[in-house]
Amino acid sequence: MKVWRPAEGDGAFNMTSMIDIVFLLITFFMTVTSYANAELIQVQMPIAPEAIVPEEVGDRQFISIADNGTYFLGAFKSDLETIKKALAARNQVEGFKGAYIRADANTPHKYVNDLMKACGEVGVYNIIFGTLQD
Repeated sequence: MKVWRPAEGDGAFNMTSMIDIVFLLITFFMTVTSYANAELIQVQMPIAPEAIVPEEVGDRQFISIADNGTYFLGAFKSDLETIKKALAARNQVEGFKGAYIRADANTPHKYVNDLMKACGEVGVYNIIFGTLQD
């Protein structure tokens, strides 16, 4: 009677498929991360001719305010409590620089002031504002 025996070989696993999957996952997450920052809501930035534009904003939390006072955490609609929780969590991360506020030129200052108070309550004091030079 014949008994099945595995073919003799070196016993090595073929890792090509696993490596391909890992590279695809890395590519996917890099693409999704870049789209998260690229999909910020469109706001009409105020013009500040004397503004100094930083070379690199660093690791900052982007917060936008629409002209009707709606807050956006990155690209997602949010409220002040959620923003405070997100800022408190990000403030614990090494290398976190602070907040980057992008307020519409027609936004009442009350909403900007409320957001700055929320940042201060969770210990985020380094805030920069998005403006246009011309």
